[in-house]
Amino acid sequence: MELLRRHWNFALGQRLDWLNSTRCQINYCSIISEPIGEIPEKVDYYTQQAALKETKVLFPEYKEIYTEVQQLNLQRLDKAWKRWLIPDKSGKRGGRPKFKKKGELRSISFSRVNHPKAACFLAGNTLRIPKLGGFLVVLHRDIPLCFTPKTATIVRKADGYYVCITASDETIPDLKPIDTVKTAVGIDVGLKEFLTTSDNETVATPQFYRKVQSHLARQQRFISRRC
Repeated sequence: MELLRRHWNFALGQRLDWLNSTRCQINYCSIISEPIGEIPEKVDYYTQQAALKETKVLFPEYKEIYTEVQQLNLQRLDKAWKRWLIPDKSGKRGGRPKFKKKGELRSISFSRVNHPKAACFLAGNTLRIPKLGGFLVVLHRDIPLCFTPKTATIVRKADGYYVCITASDETIPDLKPIDTVKTAVGIDVGLKEFLTTSDNETVATPQFYRKVQSHLARQQRFISRRC
């Protein structure tokens, strides 16, 4: 994470240097400082991605980091850069990307999980990263059999490390084009009934809390006595 932080700062510095050297107005120049010379090549995600091989040669410690992890780090910077320079549909823009201090970069991402060319593998409750080894993880729920893990993000927090797995279900059918839809049903969510359809069908409110309210009260009294 420390090496990725340094790479983030270096890549951000490259972008800011390029921006400052190409901001000269066509009709006047600054009386303090102004770049003179050829217009430098534009710095973007693709040019910085192409320089990853050179980075590993100049700084051998980066050979221990998977290339896809560095690419995702640059993609984050590219998204933050575009949010700053390019306004959205409402005309709002994000803040300027900042240089990260030591310890501020707290996550690393893997774009593939359980793929033959992946750098991250999840089998049961074991997460294996070939260059780091295997780690036992506590799954808050099992991944359904029909779901396929796609990406993984390891996050460092105050009480330890967490891993976020995204998965997809290939059995979910694609959405039908609007022009092929012949019938439609409107749904209104309310307080008296959970929902009411345009065909006058109603679904009762589940009332999960009401059903377990007495049990919850007993458990809270039990906990209060232990304290």
